[in-house]
Amino acid sequence: MQSPANSGSERTLVSSQRQIGRTKSGIHIIFDVGMNNGDDSAHYLSKGYQVVAIEANPILVERARARFQKEIAAGQIVIECVGIVDQPGKIPFWINDERDVFSSFDRARANRNRMKCHPIEIECVTFDTLLKKYGVPYYLKLDAEGAEPYCLKHLHSVSLPEYVSVEAEKLEYLFLLWQLGYRQFKIADQMRHNSSFPDFKNVTIFSRSAKRVCWYADRFKNRFSRVRFARGCSGPFGDETSGTWQTFEEVAFNWLHLHFGHYRHGSLNRFSWYDFHAKSSPTPADTARVISHPGRTHFGLENGFGWHRVSNPGKEIL
Repeated sequence: MQSPANSGSERTLVSSQRQIGRTKSGIHIIFDVGMNNGDDSAHYLSKGYQVVAIEANPILVERARARFQKEIAAGQIVIECVGIVDQPGKIPFWINDERDVFSSFDRARANRNRMKCHPIEIECVTFDTLLKKYGVPYYLKLDAEGAEPYCLKHLHSVSLPEYVSVEAEKLEYLFLLWQLGYRQFKIADQMRHNSSFPDFKNVTIFSRSAKRVCWYADRFKNRFSRVRFARGCSGPFGDETSGTWQTFEEVAFNWLHLHFGHYRHGSLNRFSWYDFHAKSSPTPADTARVISHPGRTHFGLENGFGWHRVSNPGKEIL
């Protein structure tokens, strides 16, 4: 018996795969890894991009295939109901019964705040399988609840997406992007996609107070108003994101202030959450501003993956 996620016209799906597969350069393709409810994919489609949406939750896949029925038939989007791991095969996937966005292969992630979850078996592939099938995307959105490293490690510096975004929950992700060859970065506040307020710093009590008030106003707006980017969306990407592109050091240092609880420094809001954004092909001016290697900087970082202080928040470094 066919699962709900695989129902529908197989002929349409194969046709869409062939049409998207023809654009091997990836210039017009976006990978939406962690599609969730499809709002990000809808935004990319509205801007004229072809989309390869990857989602492990078959319930969400079934809804998305109904939502994007016309786009699938037109070859604008393909929805892959697979998980991404380091080894292919069938693996238990924990579906959060209260918040779809928290579903994960990691039970602890899916069960956060003691929310109810249940496991199902999901077919999983390695990320290079999708790269071979559809080509390197123009933009790679990663919001896969822990599967991000499995995706990044299969990218190659000789052929990179022009833009990448990944949830900024670990500094390791920023290191992986650096190692791939990215030299321009941003850290984007996911609560400010629809904001019209200035992004205040944390340097004075007045700026911190203003930042807090604006955060509450943005939260109210996102919840109760018609906005361009719904709650939970990854928002704009590339040069449409707010702010200027920064060096690895600038973004990492800002993230570390927040990570270690130095809320009177930097520009990040401790009540919000963030994505790292990366852009390839730096200009000569941008290259001149980049530090020689992220492994040794003035904030005490000695290597990307063995840095014991990042895993031990009890130690002060700033």
